[in-house]
Amino acid sequence: MKPPLRTTLAVLAFSLLIGCSKSDGDRITDILNQCAQNSHKAASLNSNPGAQANYIASSFQSMDVTKCPADFRMAFQAHAFAWQQAVASFANNNFGTAFLEGLAAGATDDPRFIGQAGGQAAYAAQEINRTYYALTQIAAKYGARIPRSVVGQ
Repeated sequence: MKPPLRTTLAVLAFSLLIGCSKSDGDRITDILNQCAQNSHKAASLNSNPGAQANYIASSFQSMDVTKCPADFRMAFQAHAFAWQQAVASFANNNFGTAFLEGLAAGATDDPRFIGQAGGQAAYAAQEINRTYYALTQIAAKYGARIPRSVVGQ
């Protein structure tokens, strides 16, 4: 006995909808590609690392990751937070701060002042790299394609 035509069409339509919906890996790939585009755009805005980090952190916070798996969403939020935390460290790591650190070290005869801003910026970059690595490990688990990094371009 054949199923009625209406039932067959309903099953076919449902199958097509399921087949056309994005997988977790595809959704994650889309998010990572948006991140790469935002990072590339930030790099082209200006040469102020603090402003670039702020742009990246803000753009990551505005992205909708609600349809992604929970473990990816948590790792993504940690990565966005690492960028947010890096803003001040990157902004302070400049010639003016290095000059003031040198003055303070000379005035107090304490060399510990030298390189503090650079050390904080290096730690912030390390946290960004750590959270990005965790994020890409989770993304790979879902079969997402990881975009080529734009860091240093």
